[in-house]
Amino acid sequence: MKSVDEMIELNRTQAKFYDSIQRAEDETKQNGHVGNKSANFVTRFWASMRVRQQKAVKLAGVEAEMKAAHARWIASRKGGSFLELGCASGSPSTYQMVELSAKYLGVDLSPLLAKSLNQRLAERGLGHKATAQSLDILTMSEDTKFDVIYAHGVLHHFENPEPLFRKLAALCKPGGLLLFVDPCAINPIYRLLRSMYRPFQADAAWEWPFRQSTVDALERCFERVDGFGWGRRSLLLSVFTGVPILGGLLLKTYVRWTQQEVAEGWHPKVWNNSMVTALYRVRKTLP
Repeated sequence: MKSVDEMIELNRTQAKFYDSIQRAEDETKQNGHVGNKSANFVTRFWASMRVRQQKAVKLAGVEAEMKAAHARWIASRKGGSFLELGCASGSPSTYQMVELSAKYLGVDLSPLLAKSLNQRLAERGLGHKATAQSLDILTMSEDTKFDVIYAHGVLHHFENPEPLFRKLAALCKPGGLLLFVDPCAINPIYRLLRSMYRPFQADAAWEWPFRQSTVDALERCFERVDGFGWGRRSLLLSVFTGVPILGGLLLKTYVRWTQQEVAEGWHPKVWNNSMVTALYRVRKTLP
């Protein structure tokens, strides 16, 4: 398990990787992970399959359901201060947070991504109350507190989650919210698939889908309010939806199963899904 100093050093490498993704996106005008030549062939191939799989998720209505839930959770703190982790050049909820907030701060390891978001905020005339900075959340000052911390596909980038969640709790105002969506590897089938792919993965050093230890660390600092998951029963179908032709044949079944999973809401086995989105509230007292 890496120390905080080791994670900070790793994050510097991660920043360079995501800078290369932004450059690839600017140059190729396609998904940065797919066009990123600094990533190996297997990573780019997997990314291309993931793009097709994400289209299947969208067709199943998961994206719409997730956006609606995030919009509802964000609106509950209208007029508050928002912190977005891994803001990149803008996430699906960035501009809603900016519009509803008194103050918005986006942070990202990549200077290029933070610069890109600042340019977009300026173009929309939002620079007076919203800004993006390139910094490591583990080294961020705790002087400023936030009503909402938003993280879209970010929290699983920490092998040792305990310092991360303690930092996030310290950055929350009393009753502050943590809103996130991340992949999980508690499901043994998903964990096996990830382990098969991991040796070929260019970004393996900072890819750590939620394990039980991650959930335990999270719930020592935060308490659950709401959320749902998808990909428990539809997991294997999810893998094949990224395969040309075969994915098309399985698409209707995948959509039906995924819709059923989302409709279940929160349940005892929610962390056995391949993806979970959730709303948590900082605990009044920390252990």
